[in-house]
Amino acid sequence: MTKIVFFDIDGTLVNKRNTIPDSTKRAVKKLKENGVIPVIATGRAPLLIDDIREELAIDSYIAMNGQLVMHKGNVLFHNPIQTETVDRLTDKAVNQKNGIILCGAKDIYSNSIVSLAKRSSVWSILKGLGKIVPGHLQLSLFKKLIRKPPNPKQYEGKSIYQVILETSMEEETAYKDAFPELHFARSNHYTVDIISAGISKATGIEVFLKELGISQSETYGFGDSPNDLEMLEYVQTGVAMDNGWDSVKEVADYVTASVDEDGIEKGLRHFNLI
Repeated sequence: MTKIVFFDIDGTLVNKRNTIPDSTKRAVKKLKENGVIPVIATGRAPLLIDDIREELAIDSYIAMNGQLVMHKGNVLFHNPIQTETVDRLTDKAVNQKNGIILCGAKDIYSNSIVSLAKRSSVWSILKGLGKIVPGHLQLSLFKKLIRKPPNPKQYEGKSIYQVILETSMEEETAYKDAFPELHFARSNHYTVDIISAGISKATGIEVFLKELGISQSETYGFGDSPNDLEMLEYVQTGVAMDNGWDSVKEVADYVTASVDEDGIEKGLRHFNLI
């Protein structure tokens, strides 16, 4: 039976410096040599994962927490958020003075400064400053950069699949109450990914398995954050990174080492996948 492994990106395939450990590169290469299919399952927009996919030679992915599923360049599933909902969410963010970024299938929409940071994650503009700017000042700068919302003309007529909101976990409750039609998936303490209700990385995995005719019993998932919970619970074997959230470790079948301590390679070896 064909086996398939789904990998989160941030905190799983890449570390805080946004780099892929050499051990992870070796492991993914060996995984493919063994006939196991690697698939990326991330909260990132497609534009922000190209460099990771190219470096690891992975041709299929689940993006924006399940809102878009791609297999070798073909769209298997896509589920944009209703325009009226996006407009209301943007208005509320402006009123609450929360930063906001909109993610499309081929672009991200924010103010002009953040839009320059498209080559990597939305944190890339900060990571480039990481060696010279202290962490607390980086966060302050990021909040200022995304405080101004994107110009509606930028994304007029284009589908928005995910909204990234800069808000605390406490403030998030008010948004959940105001938008029951949306699902809030957090991957860090500073921002929350917002997608359609009923959608998660598990949704994308289900679509993927049906398309390829692979049994759920042959699935593995690696993740570290709350937006990985549904994925780790859905796959046959869920693996949490040691650097991950406690809530993620609690639902996982196995906890591997941290991303910087060869966690991917050790986890795959533990299950005899490499």
